[in-house]
Amino acid sequence: MKCQVCNHENGDAQFCEKCGSNLTGTHASSDPVDSVTRTDSASADSEYTHWSSNKESASHQPDPTRSSSASPVPSLVKETATVHSSNHEAPDHDTNQGSAGNQWNNFVQNEKVQQAKEVSKQYLTYFLSVLARPYQSMKTVGEQHALNGWLTMALFAVLTSTYVLITFGRLGAEGIFVSGFLRPLLFSAIILVAAVALIYGVLKLERITFRPKILVAQFGTLLVPAIATLLLANLMIVISYSFAISLLVLSYIMVFVAMNTVLFQHPLNRTKAAIDSTYSVLIVNAVLFYLMYRLLFSTIAGLLSPLFSPFGRL
Repeated sequence: MKCQVCNHENGDAQFCEKCGSNLTGTHASSDPVDSVTRTDSASADSEYTHWSSNKESASHQPDPTRSSSASPVPSLVKETATVHSSNHEAPDHDTNQGSAGNQWNNFVQNEKVQQAKEVSKQYLTYFLSVLARPYQSMKTVGEQHALNGWLTMALFAVLTSTYVLITFGRLGAEGIFVSGFLRPLLFSAIILVAAVALIYGVLKLERITFRPKILVAQFGTLLVPAIATLLLANLMIVISYSFAISLLVLSYIMVFVAMNTVLFQHPLNRTKAAIDSTYSVLIVNAVLFYLMYRLLFSTIAGLLSPLFSPFGRL
């Protein structure tokens, strides 16, 4: 047997004759490289087994920071909360829609209120500027003032009805809202619209080119002093009936003045006209006077008849 240490050839001895090395222990591995490799592999396996066992034991130890997150109880609570939220989703949605609708209605109402305030401010400025110089203002108005003209005519009708209602209300008449307010309101509106229509008819008869909106603006501008007169008449009812009724009559005279002023603002008496301008102006004044007389007379008669009738208060 050859010694692996000194390479001495020995017989069947267990120990080397030259160096004394154990020949039986070195026989287990004929190749020193293979022996070293096996030894390293065995040590590596033992180290890997030791590391894995430590890792496994460490993973089985409870972690206090992760035990709460890994617990199934929060997931159960989460699922329960999801179910409750899904159950209440529809009512909350309806509530949100209702609140959104209310907010939109409030917004629209606020917007309308703001628009009304803005129109009121503009009309007040217009009213004060026109009241000082109505004729000069009538020459400069345009189509954008047509709304102010309609507002002025509406105020004229409302103030006339208010005057009639206050007057006969102080006389002790009962149930006069329809005959004392609504009827005068309607009749006053008919008179003013008729005045505008008569101006329109004369200008068409005279074959004059004009714009209807400017016509309304001019007529409404000249009615501004009549509005101030009616306001004063409503205030003077408490002091003096005779003075208040004089102011009422004066305001209706201004309607004739406004109609004729607008007519003569245009170049009348053209050769193309069917009749002379004098007769056309006279006709429209007569028609307006007749309408005013009939409507006001019917209003006053309807208010006075219950007072003097023996069955009026039944």
